[in-house]
Amino acid sequence: MTMWTSLDPADLTVAPGARTSARLRVRNTGDTVEEYRLSLVGKPSGWSRVEPDVLRLYPGSEGTAEISFAPPRSSDVEAGPVAYGIRVDPRENSAARDVVEGRLTVTPFTEVRAELLPPSLLGRFRGRARIAVDNLGNTPLTASLVARDEANRLTFDVRPNAVQIAPGRAAFGELEVRPQAVRWTGGEESHRFTVAVRRAGDDTSLDLDATFDQRPVFGNWLVVAGGLLMTAVIAFVVLWFNFSPKIVSAAKEIRASGAPRPVPQGSGEALPDAPPPPSDTGAPPPGEDAPGGPPPASDGGPPPVGGDDGTGDNSGGGGPTDPGQGGAAPTGSGPETAAPTGAGPDPGDGGNEQQPPPPPPAPQKTGPDWGTGYKADIVVEFAQERLASLNNACTLKPGWTRGVIDGPTRTSLICYQDAVVKDGRENGKNSAAIFDTDTRGMLGRATLTSMWAQGITPDSVKPGTTGWQTTKLMAGYWWAINRGFDDGDMARVRTDAQYGIDNFRTDRQKTSTYSTEVAAHIKQYQSAVGLPATGTVDWPTLRKMVGGSVKK
Repeated sequence: MTMWTSLDPADLTVAPGARTSARLRVRNTGDTVEEYRLSLVGKPSGWSRVEPDVLRLYPGSEGTAEISFAPPRSSDVEAGPVAYGIRVDPRENSAARDVVEGRLTVTPFTEVRAELLPPSLLGRFRGRARIAVDNLGNTPLTASLVARDEANRLTFDVRPNAVQIAPGRAAFGELEVRPQAVRWTGGEESHRFTVAVRRAGDDTSLDLDATFDQRPVFGNWLVVAGGLLMTAVIAFVVLWFNFSPKIVSAAKEIRASGAPRPVPQGSGEALPDAPPPPSDTGAPPPGEDAPGGPPPASDGGPPPVGGDDGTGDNSGGGGPTDPGQGGAAPTGSGPETAAPTGAGPDPGDGGNEQQPPPPPPAPQKTGPDWGTGYKADIVVEFAQERLASLNNACTLKPGWTRGVIDGPTRTSLICYQDAVVKDGRENGKNSAAIFDTDTRGMLGRATLTSMWAQGITPDSVKPGTTGWQTTKLMAGYWWAINRGFDDGDMARVRTDAQYGIDNFRTDRQKTSTYSTEVAAHIKQYQSAVGLPATGTVDWPTLRKMVGGSVKK
């Protein structure tokens, strides 16, 4: 053993967002000059450092290094004790390396953010909204959801009425609002109400103010239209009874006028007698033709076939070569007289061939990532709006289908991805990392991070500022840092996508403040992509985001 080490103190406590330090003493107990390299191991290594990290000591001398810990105020830093170690590697005598162990306790903190989506409800009989609750602290959270209105004119149904949220996650509740009295006519009536989000063990609550605009069942235009329709019906009825035409039977008019009646068809008042039956000798009755002609047709049917005049000649309306006129078909054995086989429909089923049932349609896929044939999604619709606003060779032209990767959208998406990578590799304007995680022509995390980061500058996202650029920054961060998405994550990114669509279509911008929480998230992103974790957005950070650098 050529060294002696000591850590003072070995057990520390620190609050997220604060700083603390310990001191490491190293003594060279050997007989040669030695250089000791110091490094941190364990969970705190991401937000801790050793100064200096190299001690050069003469035999018998002693050196000191300071180990500082600065955990960010973020849900990524879990509360509780965390073990760490300081590895001491002698350069000359590597076999004598040592690890000095210590323990750091991170104190818990709570931070809750809630939002009602949408904050303004509209309906005649009910209104529906979602309550989003984010746990920004580093301990699990249980919160109750209660809705109330001071005028007591609304009825609320909250499902569930309590949610449990892990650190860094979000939970959602469904809210249904009903008015206690139905409004049949008149104008809209606005009801104000409040949704209280209360953390377990805390008497204070986070109140979300909202409104429910109750529409009448029959609007003013409907009342006016109904009145006009009723007036028209009454006017029609009055006109019908006052000016209805009088219909008189023609038979009554004839009898009343004494006009002659029409004579029945025929030459007399009575039908002639029936002809006498045929004589026994077979001679025709007087006035009849000789036998041998075609007999009369039966009721509604064709004449009988094969009337025989005693000469053997078929005269039943069609010869043997004319089956279309009622004669029998030829019965020869030649190929031109044989019945066709094989190709016709089966006479047993009436000529209707049974078709096999079509195969069931394949289920549509969902993202992320999104590609051709995937189910429509509002995240894809945001990307289409982003591509349609480029104003360059990659601009998405009109004619695309909302929410799906159709042909025009895929062409524009590939052009955008290739342009970002080319600009990064040839001009050094970004990290050109889109294809490190995304497939060409697929809308994935890296491409969405790049789209959200477009147009952001360091001056527009400084600490303490409030604006649309901070909202874009956090939307891009959410895609860059999350490798797996649960229902809560997808609800959040779809809410961000709606904010982006509103900005492109109506210039309505959702603003956010660059708080300490945002700074902690930026530190996390910078660490994930290999940048100094400063928490301040600079050009290297934005070049990474525009280039599609994400946590792998």
